[in-house]
Amino acid sequence: MIRALLLGALLLAGLVVGPALLGHQGYVLIALEHWTVEMSVIALSIILIGGIIGFLLLEWLVHRLLWLVTGSKRWLGGLSSRRRKKAFTLGLVAMDEANFAEAEKQLAKAQSDQFSGVNLLAEAQVAVRRGDWDKAESLWQQACEYKASELAARLHLVERQLQLKKPDTALEQLQQLPEKHHSHPKVARLWCQALAEAGRWQELEQQLRSWKKQLGLQEYQSWAQLAAEGMFAELASKEGAHSLQQRWQALSRAKRQDVAFQAAYIDQLMAQGLHQQAEQLLVEFQKKGPQPALLPLYRQLRLSNPVNALKQLESWLKQDDSNAELLSVLGGVAMRSGDLALADRALGKALTLRDDPQDMRLLAEVKERLQQPQQALELYKASLDG
Repeated sequence: MIRALLLGALLLAGLVVGPALLGHQGYVLIALEHWTVEMSVIALSIILIGGIIGFLLLEWLVHRLLWLVTGSKRWLGGLSSRRRKKAFTLGLVAMDEANFAEAEKQLAKAQSDQFSGVNLLAEAQVAVRRGDWDKAESLWQQACEYKASELAARLHLVERQLQLKKPDTALEQLQQLPEKHHSHPKVARLWCQALAEAGRWQELEQQLRSWKKQLGLQEYQSWAQLAAEGMFAELASKEGAHSLQQRWQALSRAKRQDVAFQAAYIDQLMAQGLHQQAEQLLVEFQKKGPQPALLPLYRQLRLSNPVNALKQLESWLKQDDSNAELLSVLGGVAMRSGDLALADRALGKALTLRDDPQDMRLLAEVKERLQQPQQALELYKASLDG
């Protein structure tokens, strides 16, 4: 625009000044070493204006040629991008249709940074479906180089290592994740699994404190109990029941009041044959009412006369006589202590409230001991149908 204005101004000046100069034949003399140029003022003006116009035309032509060249490159690049997007879409559709050969073929055409590694994740999934784990792992490693797909790819690598029973390698993969991903729920779960499978119970117990929110209360308690069981089992196997009891007493009050630790400790006491102490603690820890993590442990008691356990269970049933779970536990404890009549009543009532194959098999065993084979057979059949 500026150049056009300048050109217009020069032309206008020529129109105004030109006629005035026609009456004055001045001239311009340019003397160089070997030759001399002489012309009129009008001729010089025409040459200058023509030169400016020629320069502008040349500049426009160069810009036009450059635009045509770069524009065609962009057009060709856009065409190539559209082809890759189409191949990516066709690959996903083929994968969903279980046409893995076609999916692999199409996704191989979609090799571009524009997909931020998502194409690599899809191609790896196809490789998994075809059983080519080496290729899948290679693609996941490549996908880890993209921020958008790093987390998903790393999680796949971790799951693969856990599948191969290589928890230490899985932990190495998890440790390569950026700090911001450590609070991701699936990362927390896989980390717990890897630590548990590696037998690193102390580390698992410590890490769980920061994952309580991500795991949720129920899953947190499950992992906490597993960690405690692992620590107690390791201690008991190496140093015996006495060291186990000493370790329990040395724990902080908060941990001794933690239901997960209580369940793990009682379970290990029974594993060491200390059923009397286990019964005592089960009753003591549940003075305020039944705890879901502790209640099932009553079934593992092997005592000829578990008076305190039976008394506690019956007291709870007086407050809630239609609680199928309490009736089931009472029946199990009674049967193992030899009180077949109580076991028969409790399990029979539990089965009127719910159909539970485990209770059916237990009651069938009771019926056998009571010399009622026909009823026992019917219960065994019903448990198989359930």
